[in-house]
Amino acid sequence: MHGTAKFVIGCWVGIIAVWIVAAFSVKRTRARQPFVHRVLYLALTVVTGVLLIRGSARTIPWNRSLLPHTLGTGILADVLVAAGLLIAIWARLTLGGNWSARVTLKENHELIQRGPYRVVRHPIYSGILVMILGTAILVGQVSGFVALLLCCFGFCVKARQEEKLLTRHLPGYAEYRSRTKALVPFIW
Repeated sequence: MHGTAKFVIGCWVGIIAVWIVAAFSVKRTRARQPFVHRVLYLALTVVTGVLLIRGSARTIPWNRSLLPHTLGTGILADVLVAAGLLIAIWARLTLGGNWSARVTLKENHELIQRGPYRVVRHPIYSGILVMILGTAILVGQVSGFVALLLCCFGFCVKARQEEKLLTRHLPGYAEYRSRTKALVPFIW
């Protein structure tokens, strides 16, 4: 395993560690989505992880190389993964006790519009997608980019569920939604 792969793996381990530690400081749940609504998102997450982890395995017949393993692609991968990590952690820390892995309404739930939430409604998803893009570039295989598309689809499904819940229960969310892009600043 070369240096850039170790860096990318370290970033993924870092985000998982932050998520585990931060999960102990969330507010109590007032309402949460039924498990059946979460199944599609969870399945896509598992498939994304498998594709990224097994992406460099040449034994997968349909997995063709798209990008060469060069210093340039390695640096680009590192920069994207690090940027995505910083965005996701910044967003997670800004969200604080309102965070949940599930589509959830917390007790005393607040509409957060500061930090990265000034620019996009779902900056954690944005950061993770940038990390996956960087990882896909590092892997350089079709599977990495398929993982990116699947994860993007999964986040879109989850974001719609979240927005439905937040629009119903949080005053000001509909207005916030109308003026702030979902995942990509100024675009989408």
